[in-house]
Amino acid sequence: MDLNVPEPEPGEDLVAPAEHELDVVDLVELYTPGPSTPEPDPEEDLVDSVELYVPCPSISEPHPEWVLAAPEESCAPGPSVPEPESKVTSELSTLENYIPQNVFQLEDCLKKCALLKERHVTNVWPRVFIGDEEIATDRDVLREMCITHILNAAAPKKALNYYLGTYYRGLHINYYGLPTTDRHSSDISKYFMPAAKLIDKALDKRVRCCKQGVEHSATLFLAYLMICHDMMVEEAIDHVIKSRRITPSRDFLKKLTLLNADLVNKRKLKLQDTKTADDSYNGRALIR
Repeated sequence: MDLNVPEPEPGEDLVAPAEHELDVVDLVELYTPGPSTPEPDPEEDLVDSVELYVPCPSISEPHPEWVLAAPEESCAPGPSVPEPESKVTSELSTLENYIPQNVFQLEDCLKKCALLKERHVTNVWPRVFIGDEEIATDRDVLREMCITHILNAAAPKKALNYYLGTYYRGLHINYYGLPTTDRHSSDISKYFMPAAKLIDKALDKRVRCCKQGVEHSATLFLAYLMICHDMMVEEAIDHVIKSRRITPSRDFLKKLTLLNADLVNKRKLKLQDTKTADDSYNGRALIR
């Protein structure tokens, strides 16, 4: 076989036409370098191969220390990102910034309901009604309303109070009387907690705060909202006057403001204890 491959004429293609089939010998002959073609220097090939894999000097490799530090830095919040405020901290801040209204301001607030139409009975809370004496003594209406508990916020003397208790026999009604009008028990605040517990306990049925339903019973119900539902005195009044006209006396409003101050202080102390416990727990967790 002749190893001298003639040089191609200018414009002549080295590749055989597509329709021409080449055997294995022809392929070997085409790709076997002739003796006239100098082989590349091995050393030059090695240098060229190394140069091919050398990274471009314009592309800098990441520093090892930076790579190791990246995960730790990503877990820590940046100095410009504030940590989310907890619910306890938010409530505590609200209470610390809370400025209660005085008695005169509460009286102005009560004027909003002065134009409301007087009603014998009003649904002021789920399963809780405030009504007057006329409704409280109407057995047919009580039966129709499925009343199960009656709280007389201005109960008379014991003898008459007992008579009123027997009046509801056969209706499956539990009657409770609080002598808030007794001259020996004129401090209505002593009945705030008993009335609140009674209303809260009987909520699985229906409760009825009665008498005239604008002063004594309304005051006890306001205290119930403050004690059992963590309402401020302003919030409790705003809730009730949306549906019923009430007129607590100035003395009753004063008692409610004192109750409000006591409840706010207790809630502050409770939240502060909770916050301290949370901070201590988080501190131990960070040490671990």
